[in-house]
Amino acid sequence: MEIVDYEEQDERLKAWAIEAQTHPRGSQERQRAITQLVQEIFNSRRLSRPCRGQFTESYDEIYGVAVQKLMFHVCQRIESYKPESAPVMRWVNFLLEREFFPKAVAEVMGNKKVQPEVFFYEDTQTPLPPESSPCLSELVRQVIEEDAEGIFTAKCIRGHSQANFRAIFKRRIMERQSWEQISTELGIKVSTLSDFYQRSLRQLASEIKRNIQS
Repeated sequence: MEIVDYEEQDERLKAWAIEAQTHPRGSQERQRAITQLVQEIFNSRRLSRPCRGQFTESYDEIYGVAVQKLMFHVCQRIESYKPESAPVMRWVNFLLEREFFPKAVAEVMGNKKVQPEVFFYEDTQTPLPPESSPCLSELVRQVIEEDAEGIFTAKCIRGHSQANFRAIFKRRIMERQSWEQISTELGIKVSTLSDFYQRSLRQLASEIKRNIQS
């Protein structure tokens, strides 16, 4: 059985977090540090599993949404981590348990149709992007926004070319619009939009992985 030196692991995580904080947004150095930090967090296998045993039918979906929101927060707001206050894993687990898991519960359980915000990290993390690349959430957004092959724009609700996956993803994830706002703009029922979006996420996962890895 492998013996893990948690103290050494915590020091590595702290070092990557501090390095990311020292570089300006958008720089390759910052992106490399954050990518390494995210990789180390997952490799540590120390992410907590809040409320295990509850929400039995939807737990995996809730947890996936919560973890993705957490990783997005780490990528975008690494400055909020205070090295003098707590180890990185205590910080991320606190955020996961107190903020992002409850939000994911409200989002998933508050709407019968499960609506994952973005790809679950576990579904897209192999292989991880090169050290000099942006963090995974940014790569996913970049691939869909650029849509070099037109795949995501071509995937649309029948009879509504404007309601394509790329357009809905942009509104929902990048512009953070509610389903009600998107419904009003596109003139399509919320249930139709969310069903299409969820189904498309599953169907297009392999294409997004391929584009990230190429």
